[in-house]
Parts: sequence; structure tokens; C-alpha cells
Amino acid sequence: MLALPGVALYESRISSQNQQDRKISVDLLQNTFNGLDLALAQINSRRTSDVIALGCTSAAMVIGPQALERRVNAVHPGARVTDPFTGINAALSALGSARLGFVSPYPRDVAEKMIAEIEGNGFEVPAAVGFQSDTGEVRFDSPFISERSVCDAVRRVISQAEVDTVIVACTQMRVAAVIAALEAETGKAIVSSNQALCWHALRLAGCADEVDGWGRLFNAAISPK
Repeated sequence: MLALPGVALYESRISSQNQQDRKISVDLLQNTFNGLDLALAQINSRRTSDVIALGCTSAAMVIGPQALERRVNAVHPGARVTDPFTGINAALSALGSARLGFVSPYPRDVAEKMIAEIEGNGFEVPAAVGFQSDTGEVRFDSPFISERSVCDAVRRVISQAEVDTVIVACTQMRVAAVIAALEAETGKAIVSSNQALCWHALRLAGCADEVDGWGRLFNAAISPK
């Protein structure tokens, strides 16, 4: 999605924390970006970044874009800041979406909070489908949910209510490669965490290129506020 002429990508990672035995919850997500300052400092310092993109949908939603922007700008002054949840909301506006289906692997409290936040931004979410397990854990299980299962979940949520767009939330969900096919099959716009993050980062950086193969979102411009 970012392999475009003139676009340079530098990445860093927050060190793992001693929370591997704790299940994902709203409370735990508050601490996800502990160590962010050090990770930011490790990003290329020879050229100021135009955009810093943070890669966790649920934690970004819990912490909030304003708090994350303040933390990023303390290390990278002047950089534009986005995250998957911010990107999703920008994508919904750019696509003119109104009624949404929601697919995620999140526990109930996290999923319900995210849906409430989306509805608070003016969208309706009449249908939701989740991948949940009493014995599993989002961080470990989500990467192993097959593309076929994600497609089935999208079809299921579309069958539950009339929607114009389906969100597939969580950066670990493997949906990018099937977005275009799902849109062609269902006639609905598909917005995923990684897709929305990359699209929003490009647009914030002033890159207006239309890119084929990643869904109709990559032919959209940011909606004026």
C-alpha cells in the first residue's frame, strides 16, 4: 500500500511489556503505548517525518487521538499523526458511509466501546460480528484467523442489516488481500485497520495517488472538515 515512488517508510516497534499473561481489556489497552517515546526516538532522525502512524486500533481508540498526537509531537514536532481508528473514521467520511457493519476479534467491552465511539462520530452501526473465544487471546489468535473466515464474517454482517460499509477492525486481521474481491462481490465498501491507516498516512503526507488493488478507499481524498 505504501510502495509508491517518493514515499519512504521508516518503522520502529514498542518493546514488549510484561503483560503477556493478561487478557486484552479496555484497562489494559491504556498501557499499550508505554515505551512510545523511545520507539519514536528510534525512527529516522536525518529527515523529519511528515507523518507518524501508530499501529494499534483498539489502544488508539482508548487513549484518544489528541493524547497520542501530543506524545508524538513532543518527539517529532510538526509531524502529522494518525492511527488505525483515526484512519477508519477519516475513511468513513471520505467514502460517504452512513450505515456500517463491524467485524472484529475484540472482547465484548472493547468492541462495544469502539462501536459506541464510531456511532458518536455520526455513523450508525446496526450489525456486528466478532471472533471470540473463552480460552483464546486476541494478541495471539487474531493473526491465525483465515482470510476465508474474515470473508464469511463480512458476508454474515451484511446479511444482518442494510449497510453500505463494513469495518474490519484490528491490525492483526488478514483482510487486505481480499478487500477488492469482497467489494466486487458484495457491492459494499470494505474498510480495514491497516488499509485505513496507510491511506490516511499517505493523504496526510500530501500523497494523493490513486492505488489499485486495495479497495475503493484508495481512490478517495480526505473529506474537508
